[in-house]
Amino acid sequence: MKTSLIKNYGFTLIEAIVVMLIVGIIGAVVAARMVISNPDLAAQGEVTKTHLRYAQSRSINSDIVWGIHCDGTSYWLFKDGNKNNKVLLPGEDSNTVDLSAKDLTMDGFDISFNSWGTPHLDEGALEANKLAAVLTITILSGEESEQITVTPNTGFIP
Repeated sequence: MKTSLIKNYGFTLIEAIVVMLIVGIIGAVVAARMVISNPDLAAQGEVTKTHLRYAQSRSINSDIVWGIHCDGTSYWLFKDGNKNNKVLLPGEDSNTVDLSAKDLTMDGFDISFNSWGTPHLDEGALEANKLAAVLTITILSGEESEQITVTPNTGFIP
């Protein structure tokens, strides 16, 4: 007696439709997240992160305290633990970054870094003012905002 076994390989039409539906939903979610209504806000967030990392790097590579001071509408790099000792940031034309020209505002803050790159909430990197909790800096543009976080001890900025 001879039996024939039928082997069906492949997908059914319903399985293919379900997979396409799932891929479509994931694609719609990703596309919705990629729409940036204010590119200046996102760009300034990345630039500010870079400037903070630059200040930390300068502190690590020298015995000088470097930091960033922000008054809400502008910010600048300073050295020697003196926020009035402004230094030109890379990629900038002026020693002060003017946020108001882009209709942006930012939380006011002073952050400085010691020679180990540890963040402090003052201009002189005093041990008493060492950053103890995550610092969140918010950049605002109307109703939209971008947040920057600085991690205590390491100064990591994701």
